[in-house]
Amino acid sequence: MKAGLRKRAVAVLALLAFGAASVVAQVGRIEGDVKKQGTTEPVVNATVEIVRTDIKGTYPVKTDKKGHFLHAGVPYVGTYTLLVSADGFAPTFLGGIRPTGELLTVELSPGDGRKLTMEEVKAASGAAKSAPGAPAGKQPTAAEIKKAQEEADKRKAENEKMKSEFENMKKLFEDGKVLAANKDYGGAVTKFAEAEKLDAEQHVISANLALALYNRGATQLNAGQRDPAKQDFSDSVAAVTRALKVIETQLADPAKGAEAKKTKVSYLKIRADAASVLGKRFNDQAAAEAAVADYNLAASLSDNPEEKKSFPVKGAQTLFEAGIADKAVVAFQDILKTDPDNIEALYSLGLAYASVSKFQESANTLQQFVDKAPASDSRVVEAKAVIKDLIVGNNLEPPKSSEKGARPTRKKP
Repeated sequence: MKAGLRKRAVAVLALLAFGAASVVAQVGRIEGDVKKQGTTEPVVNATVEIVRTDIKGTYPVKTDKKGHFLHAGVPYVGTYTLLVSADGFAPTFLGGIRPTGELLTVELSPGDGRKLTMEEVKAASGAAKSAPGAPAGKQPTAAEIKKAQEEADKRKAENEKMKSEFENMKKLFEDGKVLAANKDYGGAVTKFAEAEKLDAEQHVISANLALALYNRGATQLNAGQRDPAKQDFSDSVAAVTRALKVIETQLADPAKGAEAKKTKVSYLKIRADAASVLGKRFNDQAAAEAAVADYNLAASLSDNPEEKKSFPVKGAQTLFEAGIADKAVVAFQDILKTDPDNIEALYSLGLAYASVSKFQESANTLQQFVDKAPASDSRVVEAKAVIKDLIVGNNLEPPKSSEKGARPTRKKP
């Protein structure tokens, strides 16, 4: 009986598709540690002014109790100078900094606690500017000048390399978006993967890679290529997990927290969708339950009423189609406690009840769906047919309809 109901009421897999996101990698991160000179002891509450030198811009941060500082939202294309100061220490600076996320180390020597200005930095000699830890205005020795020049040349070469890598990463990313828009998902996967290798901190690259993998997996699954499809869905989950790890660092930033929260919701949905396919089409129950967790978390974070309503239903449907019908029943029941008119949950719960041999509950719930769903819903006719099959095949009481005169006639066995 259950097999017949599922054949009648559950649609075959349609072509899975996901619109490729178009997001541009724009920000980088600057972080490091401030220590007492010649020791590993952190300097707490030091002021680190991140000054953009190619155009005007200042981003002040403070060190924490471990002497660590971080700014994860500075424009990636900029060049920066760090002005570092703290009570009881002489100020210092680092110049020619690019926001690549490389961990910087700043050492402070004892001093009067004053702060440097960019005018002092500019007025200092080239040698002084290239020697981290040296107070502004100190006259460099010949050896210091030579060492400073070597360091400046090295930093210049590193900056040129980073600039080249950034331009290459940007081109790969843009090429990947074009390929994805043209449904060349294999080509898009290659481009996004290469871009991610150049800059793993750009979460939008990882997210677009996840989308391309999902779409390629969907194409392969619909073509009957199950093994490569399964690998792509698994890789999609891994890629968007990397994107989520990066976006978490922005949630505490007052300037970026609200946007980061929206982004996290969209990334959770990508991961949930990929894990849901693994659960439903490959009988991976662990993936199915992971999808439910992501759908529910996304619903709790979302400010979109439609997402708050639809995400939990997607999770419950994942459990049902993954063969975890008992948990699906509970999930649909929980949804209907707060949203009793949710026709998606009613329809699916009716089918889930039948899967666990609760035939009377199945008929009653499907009748509620019929009463509440618009007549244009194609599932109404199907649900009515299922109700009749349930009544005849299991000698049930006909379910009561909320519509006057709509009580179905019970057929004699």
